[in-house]
Amino acid sequence: MKNLYIVAIIVLFAFSCEKLPNTDSNLNSGNPAYQVSFLENNKVADIKVKDAEGSAQDVEIKARIANPMDKDSYYLISIDDNTIKEYNKKNGVDYELLPTENYEMTYTYNGVSKTGTSFEIVVPKGQVVSAGKLSFKVKPMKDALGNDLPKSNNYAVAVRMAPVDNKVIQQADKETSIFLIRRSFKTKVAKINGRAFHMIYGQDTRSQSTGKSYAKDVKLEEWTMQYSIALTELRNNWGLMYENPRNSTQSKLWNTIQANGKFLMRYGASATLVFNTAKGESFNFKAAGSNPTADKWYHVTMTYKKVDGRPILNIYVNGELMFDSPSPIIVNDFPLVCFGNATTNGYIREIRFWSKALTQGQAAATQYFVKPDSDGLELYVPFDQQPWEEIDEMYEGSSMKKRVIKNASTNPNKKMPEKWYLHHNGSEFRYPTTSFDTEVEF
Repeated sequence: MKNLYIVAIIVLFAFSCEKLPNTDSNLNSGNPAYQVSFLENNKVADIKVKDAEGSAQDVEIKARIANPMDKDSYYLISIDDNTIKEYNKKNGVDYELLPTENYEMTYTYNGVSKTGTSFEIVVPKGQVVSAGKLSFKVKPMKDALGNDLPKSNNYAVAVRMAPVDNKVIQQADKETSIFLIRRSFKTKVAKINGRAFHMIYGQDTRSQSTGKSYAKDVKLEEWTMQYSIALTELRNNWGLMYENPRNSTQSKLWNTIQANGKFLMRYGASATLVFNTAKGESFNFKAAGSNPTADKWYHVTMTYKKVDGRPILNIYVNGELMFDSPSPIIVNDFPLVCFGNATTNGYIREIRFWSKALTQGQAAATQYFVKPDSDGLELYVPFDQQPWEEIDEMYEGSSMKKRVIKNASTNPNKKMPEKWYLHHNGSEFRYPTTSFDTEVEF
């Protein structure tokens, strides 16, 4: 019996050893059946580009395989417009392939350089990373006539990788990389110091008191508030962007930044909400002081949309999701779009209001530029100059001085009235102390 146990153990050991994979089988046999290839670059990346100069440095593209082989292996890497189209469809955005005259792709191997849009690259025997250098550089963002490419257009460069040997498996989630072009630009921004900025659509009905109404007020099932800011200093109750009704000065969703850098939303009598995603819980706003360089700005997008009959609030900062929750309250009335309060002290570049909820991809894509005729864009206020102009207009039988907002939106299908006014509350125009002496390069 003892001998039988020993034989059984030997047989089991031999059987288990036979089933163990050979970890270096690729190198020993050259058999690519177990081989996986993939792009080493991020799936999505940003490239900062100056219009007059292009990219500051080349963008290198690297291919990698999971295990070394005992022979050279080859892979095709090509510019791929379909990758951009797929990204657009998934994210609801409108990137387009950068024109070929605005970038140059080069592959250098063994001292020989080639330019083009498709290259067969090599991973040498015994190696796992592609040899040579495959890269592209963005040229100045000019067309053939020397004019700047439209700043409101979103451009990208995308590549796709495929093994030449069809026995090699291409990792599906690492076969493409898309590089989003982030164009640098200089612009004036507004420095604001205390007091709120109120804009009211259709008719300036003056004091927000009981009974005030307007026949063309619109109820919205979804919306987006969007703005770009830098904080001079952190203070409690640093007011952000919010709505107001015509008949009350109480906002349903009062948004603020606190002295500790945390976001705080107040609703109802005393209830509050804070950022609640993995990124949001640890996120703090920081002060820029008197030097609001591009890295100290926050591009904030708040969206509201019904999902399965329940309104959902999302907040993105610099394209990252910071808050995701059912809305604690119905918010569908926006006769007044407001920004700031007596505590607000800092810089602002743009305010936008949409009658649709932007996706996360759209929030990220529109941080710096937006097409003025974009669907759903109701109000678009750049702060590179005074955002209103004064006119004489009749109100309740008398001629009055009105200040009309310079709305840059050219969306032909607005759901809300075209004209917006700087709100007058019966005693003063609701507008902060503002200067336009600061220029920032983003």
